[in-house]
Amino acid sequence: MKLPNSRRNAIRELDRVVSKVIKTVDAADTVDKQTFERLLDGVIVQVAKNRRMDINQVAIATEQVVDEMPEEYDRLADEMKSWETYIAFLYLKYQKVLGVDTSMFE
Repeated sequence: MKLPNSRRNAIRELDRVVSKVIKTVDAADTVDKQTFERLLDGVIVQVAKNRRMDINQVAIATEQVVDEMPEEYDRLADEMKSWETYIAFLYLKYQKVLGVDTSMFE
């Protein structure tokens, strides 16, 4: 498993992930089931690629990520909620559920 070696590299990685995944949604889209599934698929692919994990291993964590997401994401102030924040949140949440140390991203 490869992790960023500095906070700067972690932020760059997160920015790249957000820019890749956001291309799968239209900014005007609401979070419906189809849009949410596209986001999850994009995030799963990025986690698997960046952490050199099997995509199926990452996908197994989906249920736990989805179950815990509303409670944690809803704590954010409304002005902080956006597609970018949503994608970054999912990306980091998957890694936490999989036991990856995400302290470099904080």
